[in-house]
This record gives sequence, structure tokens and C-alpha cells, in this order.
Amino acid sequence: MTAPLVVAGAAAAGAVAGAGVGWLAVVLEGVERLRQEEDDERRQFEQEVAKTREAALAKGEQPPAAPVWQGERYGWSWLERLLAPLLGALGFALFTWHGPIDGGLLIHLFWITVFVHIVVFDLKHRLILNRVTYPCVLLALAVSPVSPGLTIVSSLIGGAAVLLFFYLQNVISRGSIGLGDVKLGALVGAVTGAGPDVSHLGAAYAVIYAIFLGAGVALALLVLRLRGLKDAIPYGPFLCAGAAIILYLGP
Repeated sequence: MTAPLVVAGAAAAGAVAGAGVGWLAVVLEGVERLRQEEDDERRQFEQEVAKTREAALAKGEQPPAAPVWQGERYGWSWLERLLAPLLGALGFALFTWHGPIDGGLLIHLFWITVFVHIVVFDLKHRLILNRVTYPCVLLALAVSPVSPGLTIVSSLIGGAAVLLFFYLQNVISRGSIGLGDVKLGALVGAVTGAGPDVSHLGAAYAVIYAIFLGAGVALALLVLRLRGLKDAIPYGPFLCAGAAIILYLGP
């Protein structure tokens, strides 16, 4: 059992790491030109609404009620200021408490930091960036020989299997599962791994956890009437949570 003082120090480091990836999320909003893209979409939306109104008036009809533009948030929000540091602190504290303190722990803490960024960015923008997932997949494969419970083979199998699974879901659902989730699935699979025998199914269990967590949260939001049946819920946070559970329990 790790000393409480060490766990507290890890929590503080996790809060700093969480704040860091929160800052990175704000920077990437500008790099990806997300605000500019939304401004363009909003201008097009307003032009279409104006044309519809003008056409109705020209026919002597009552213009239809204009839908309200649902804009996204940009810059610092409670997600970057509060949620990211809290998730970082919680993740670092739990993994350090679970121990042991070695190179494997450092690798896991790095992935927790990556997952915190993905969770925050996906909750805010419904978007998982290629500039995050692509290099992280390559890094996961590179460090797999020194990662707890993994080999390069199990990492490759896990990444490919989850990638294929979510790609098929994307095709079958006609885009309900986005390509960002497909690529995140490759990262989750590479980090948790899978093998030819039942003792190495971390990637499969990560996906199962994600499915059940996502279904449970969706049902709760529906019962509480915070979301409707047609409202989209970002899936990336559940995949990250599933992967974190497997890393904690051991691939």
C-alpha cells in the first residue's frame, strides 16, 4: 500500500497535468480553427433562414418560426478549469495508491493524462482530434514492450480488433458511431491489448465496460429528461473510462 503522502503528491501532480491538458484543449481549438468553422456555418444557417422567411412572405404566408442556433463554447470553461484537474487528480491518486511505483505506473499515468484531454475535448466539441489519436496509437505500440501486461503483438491485435469493431459499427449505424470514436478505439485497443487466449482480452473488456457505462449514463439522462432519444451523447469519454478501468485492473 502506497504511503498517503505519496498518493497526495500524485493527486497534486495529476491536477497539474489535468490543468495542462485543459490548456492544450483551448490551444487546439484555435489550431483546428473550430470557432471560424462555426462562424461560417452560422452565417450559412442565417442566410437559409432568411431565404425561407422571404419565400414565405412572397407567397403571403406566415414565416415559420426560425430555429435557434445552438452554438458551441470556446476558450476556458468549467471543463478545462475544473473537470480536467479533478479527473487528473483522481486518476493519478488511484493509480499511485494501487501501485507499484515503477516505470509501468508512469506509462499508465501518461495514458490517464491523454484520456483526460480526450474526455474534455469530446464533451465540449463532440470531436476527437486525429492529431491526438494518430501519434498516441504509434506511441502505444512503441512502448508496448515495456508496458505492464502488454507485448507489441498484443498491442497490435488489440488496436486492430477494436478499430475493426468500431469501423463496422460506423458502417452499420451510418455514422452514429463517428470516425473519431473508431480511431480512439484503435488507441484503446493498443493500450489495453488483446491476445489469442482468454487471459489476454483487455481490449475486449475495455469495450464492454464502455458499452455498459454509455448505456447506463444514456438511460439515466433519459429518465431525468436531460436528454431525448434523438440527442447525441459523446462516446469517447466512455471508451476512455473503459480503458482506464482495464489499466487499473491490469491488461
